[in-house]
Formats: sequence, C-alpha cells, structure tokens
Amino acid sequence: MKLVVLKGGDEAIPLRASAGAAKRNAGAVAVSLPGQSWVLVNVTPAVAEQLGSDARLLQHGGLVDAAVRAVVLTDAQVDHVTGLLGLRDGPPIHLYATPAVFEELTHNLPVLPLLEHYCGVHWHMIPVAGECREASFRVDGLPGIEFTAVATEEPLPPHASRFGNPAVGDSIALAVRELAGGQRFFCAGNLAAAGAIAVDWMNEADCVLLGGSDNCTDNAAGDATIAQFAQMGARRKLLMCRAGEESAGVAGALPGTAGRAAQQAALAREGIELALDRMEIVL
Repeated sequence: MKLVVLKGGDEAIPLRASAGAAKRNAGAVAVSLPGQSWVLVNVTPAVAEQLGSDARLLQHGGLVDAAVRAVVLTDAQVDHVTGLLGLRDGPPIHLYATPAVFEELTHNLPVLPLLEHYCGVHWHMIPVAGECREASFRVDGLPGIEFTAVATEEPLPPHASRFGNPAVGDSIALAVRELAGGQRFFCAGNLAAAGAIAVDWMNEADCVLLGGSDNCTDNAAGDATIAQFAQMGARRKLLMCRAGEESAGVAGALPGTAGRAAQQAALAREGIELALDRMEIVL
C-alpha cells in the first residue's frame, strides 16, 4: 500500500516572526495499491491546485491523470471540501461520505449541486449515523483495500447548519487496510476528539497520521497530546501542523528552514515524524 501526503508539513512551520507569511490549508493524503486507482482523503483548495500543477506528482501513475476521481471525506470542514470545486473540469467524482456530510454539502454548503453542472458526482454513502459509530466499505477501482470509518467528536465548524448540535457522522477517522498483506494505515484529526474506538485502531496500525490543528498547539493540552501519541504502538507516527501554530515543544520556533528543522527535531525525540508535502509512505 502506498500513501502520498498532499500539502503536508512543508508549509507548516510556525511563522510568528514573518507577518506576511502565507497561511496553508489543511492537509490531505492519497492512497493506492500498485496497478489500482488512487483515493483522495479530503480535498483542500491547495490539493486541487497541486494536482493540476505539480509535475513531481506525475511519477505516481494515475494520481494526476485519473480517469475517475475517488474521494473520501472525513467531515464537511470548508478546508476539507472546497477543493472539490477545483476538480470540476476533470473526470467524474465518486464521493464517499456520511449522511451528515452529504446533507451539509447539499444544502448548507452546496458544493455537490454545483459539481453536478460540471463533472458530475456519484454518491456513495458511508453508513455512520445514529447508533452506528463504525462501518467498513470498499472504493470502486481499489478492490485490494478495505476502509473503515469510525465516528469521532470533532467540533462542528461555525458554518455548520447544526452548529452546537452535533450528531454521529459529522466527523470520522479512517482506517485503511490492505487485504492481501494486512498492512494498516489510520488517519484522524484531533487526537482529543478521536474517542476510545479510534485510539484502539491507532494502537494496532502500522502507520498513523494526525492532521488536526489542536495536536500542534504549544500548551499543556498540546504537550499531553504529543505524549499520548508518542506512546501509541504504531510503527510510524506522522503529524500535520498548520502555519501560524506553534508545534508542541517548539515554542517560538524559528521561521523558514531553521524552524522546520527545530520542529522536526522536537517531534523526532518523541518518535514522531512531520508529514511533509509529497512524502511517500510504503507499507
């Protein structure tokens, strides 16, 4: 199983000393097996642009020039879904999401009705809702991988139609398992919102990627999160951070290359890697 980090930590260095520094969008990841289709997990505006302009991604056959674009959404956060609009002139999109996310993207943040006028969207419902907090599914074109969605309790964004009234399926973590070899990858947002079921999955995974901003905050809560993450049994542990946020243990980090090196060194001491743009992970 191959993973490619799209818009990871290359721009995630705290830039307190650089007032004009550009902010980055939340990260995303692409998953595939040799000879099979790629699946995007979330699509930020930066990822949509990257797929169209970054020639270095051409080495991953079928990622840039896909005949069908498969996407799994972990929530309806603006920075996870608005990149879908950047794919509107490409191939049809097969979209996998929970009922709560489809509801949000149909009515409150109407990305899906807009896409219907362009490339078209094929809906695939992930049945995490109500009493069902965990569900496994397959993605068309990728028969060698099983996905399992696990309900999490990420805070609803301010634009959510049910802001302040969360429901099961508003956000999910994602377990990805290669059926032939059994290798397991797990991605989640904020560790504090993951819940016991997701933490169990993380402890059994070969590789875990955390992408939530609260994991990177340089305060007592952020330090506790990093400590908990470091103790997990996963063989590889990767972390995405956002620009403008101090990484736990790197208070007042330097800008630019020096800041990135300091951030990576602090995380490495805990057995954690910074997820960098275009990082390739083979399990």
